[in-house]
Amino acid sequence: MKVLIKKVPKLKKANMIPNKHINLEIKQGIPKTERNNAIEWSFEYFREFVDKENYYSLLSSETNWDISAKLVDENNKLMGLYLLGNKQLSSVIGDNELDFFKGVEGIMLIVDKSARELGWGNRLKDYPKTLDGIDYIWGSQFKSLNNLRDWLKRRKLICETKYINVTMEFFNE
Repeated sequence: MKVLIKKVPKLKKANMIPNKHINLEIKQGIPKTERNNAIEWSFEYFREFVDKENYYSLLSSETNWDISAKLVDENNKLMGLYLLGNKQLSSVIGDNELDFFKGVEGIMLIVDKSARELGWGNRLKDYPKTLDGIDYIWGSQFKSLNNLRDWLKRRKLICETKYINVTMEFFNE
């Protein structure tokens, strides 16, 4: 397994005391033996949005586990995930101009509550830029999460429904 990012994030405030989750690693790929654990761990964050059976089915069928990333501590304890898929945005919104580009779908991004506000969410968001041959990332966000403002710091809103926002980011604009 390749370690892609292993840095101590800069603290946002000079008086902030680092916690035990500063020395984390982002690793590419989630082995078969760890996938059920990853799904189970992440379900706790989404249980109010989807039932367990559909959640497992969606992640099992849509996730490309080889390019997805996990955030782990020095004991390999799961502290975050960025699950990615191969579905192209053009197949969702019907824009044939996007067929000339290769994208990756951001299916789910989670950072454990104890490791938040230390920059790891942003590092996970930057992770797809390290993948060879990928021109853009896109994803759907539940409106009820109220996090569109965070995503629009780096992405553009492409479309929306009553419950979902769809955003994308081109890497070389």
